[in-house]
Amino acid sequence: MIFHPLLLWVLGFIFLFTVGGVTGVVLSNSNLDVILHDSYYVVAHFHYVLSLGAVFGIFAGARFWFTLITGFVVDKVLAGSVFLLMFLGVNMTFLPLHFAGLHGFPRKYTEYPDAFFV
Repeated sequence: MIFHPLLLWVLGFIFLFTVGGVTGVVLSNSNLDVILHDSYYVVAHFHYVLSLGAVFGIFAGARFWFTLITGFVVDKVLAGSVFLLMFLGVNMTFLPLHFAGLHGFPRKYTEYPDAFFV
């Protein structure tokens, strides 16, 4: 398999959408959904499915059509490094939210319980 930048964006979309889908299956269990309802787990699930899935799909489309629309060719090394930085940054930002939510960290609170202070 040759990893062209366009294929990287498509594979990144598939990975992020799959992770979001698996977390959605967890949330479909009504007992777990009651526990995880107002936690950062739901926030992470939402971002993986809707935000990141859509953004990576849009970037894949933009990368596909860029040369045809503008007439310029994108450097493969630069495009690959942009994907790598984006993919790592996205996962380093939103993956820990799953674990925070599983530990019961709530969202939409002005003052958090003392159990969450270090």
